[in-house]
Parts: sequence; structure tokens; C-alpha cells
Amino acid sequence: MLKPSRNILRKEIKKDPLLETFEKIENGFEKNKKNLINTLIILVLLIIGGLVFINNEKKTDLESNSALNIAMVAYSNMDYDNAKFQFESISSMYEGTESEILANYYLGKIAYENKNFNESELHLNKFIDKTENSLLVCGAIKLLVDISFHNGNFSKSFEIIEKARLFDLNEISKLELSLLKISSFIKTNNIESARIEMDKLLNYDSLPTYVKEKVDQLAGIL
Repeated sequence: MLKPSRNILRKEIKKDPLLETFEKIENGFEKNKKNLINTLIILVLLIIGGLVFINNEKKTDLESNSALNIAMVAYSNMDYDNAKFQFESISSMYEGTESEILANYYLGKIAYENKNFNESELHLNKFIDKTENSLLVCGAIKLLVDISFHNGNFSKSFEIIEKARLFDLNEISKLELSLLKISSFIKTNNIESARIEMDKLLNYDSLPTYVKEKVDQLAGIL
């Protein structure tokens, strides 16, 4: 005779731990579905925004480089009025780009040639403060030192020359700045310091011809 079947209570069923875990995950997802979707949307928007920003930066760099090339052609052809206009446009339209930084250097040179020393000083200082291009730094410093001489502010030239320490200059640039320092010492009547600086130059194994000629000229003054 068959035994009657026994009713099995829910609590007597042994649950599978793995199934329990999946159930918890599913329940958790249902409860937080809205938050998760919002987070996903934000992440997608951030990625899209980042890509747009990068593309815009690339586009800006291409445009600013193209504008700089046009300005440099005008500058090379000594069409300084046109070059100045082009460099000023770059400076205002492409702020923060390498082209804008270089534009300040050439605006400083043009203003210097036109004897607009205050304007030249403004542009050249902007260039030095922003640039990482050590190749043009020496030229900017030489112009600024000459402006300080022109204004009779000889002691300021030392402060200007000191800015060169922030850059990795080549040996030629270092020699030229040493010559500037000697000139500054002479201008301030600090003859002893000028001679010490000159002795440092004379200790070089082989000075370029034009540097040696300049040293000889300064030695004549001393």
C-alpha cells in the first residue's frame, strides 16, 4: 500500500546559494535600475564630451598653425604691417596655443624695431612667461635687456637675465647671456664683477669668433 505524499513546506526546501546570489543581484538591479541607467548616461555623455573636446583642440591647433604660417611668410617678406595684423589676430583668437605664444615673440620684435619699447616689453614678457621653447628665449631676453638699457634701468637687466635659468639653453645662448651680464656690470660700474664674468668666458676652450670679438671689445672698455 502506497504511503500518502507528505506536504513539503517552503522552509524545508534547501535553497541553492548560487541561485540566491543571482536573485539578490536581480532584486538589487531592479531597485537601483534608474540610478544605474542615469550613471551610464552620464558616463556616455562624458566620453562624448571628451572626444568632442579633443577634436576641437586638434582643429584649433591646425587652424592656429595655418594662421601662424601665413603670418611668418609676411614677416619673412618684411611686410611688417601685415605680419603684425596677422600675429595680433592669432594672439586674440587662439589664446593658449603654441601659435599664440610665438605670436607674442614676433609682436615684441616688430614693436622693438618700431621703437615702441613699452609694447615690445609687454609682448616679450608674455612670451617668456608662457613658452617652453628655449631656442627663442635668448633672443627675447637680449631685446628686453636692451630695452632696460634704453630706459636707463641698468639694474633691471640682471633680473631679466636671471629668467634664463628656467630654461634648458644651449651653450651658445649661455655665452651670449654671459656677454649681456658683462655689459650690465659695466653699465652699473661694477667693474670687478665684469672682470670675473669675463674670466669665466676666457676659460672656455674654444669661443666662437663673434663671441671672442665681443669679449675683446668689452675688455677694451674695462
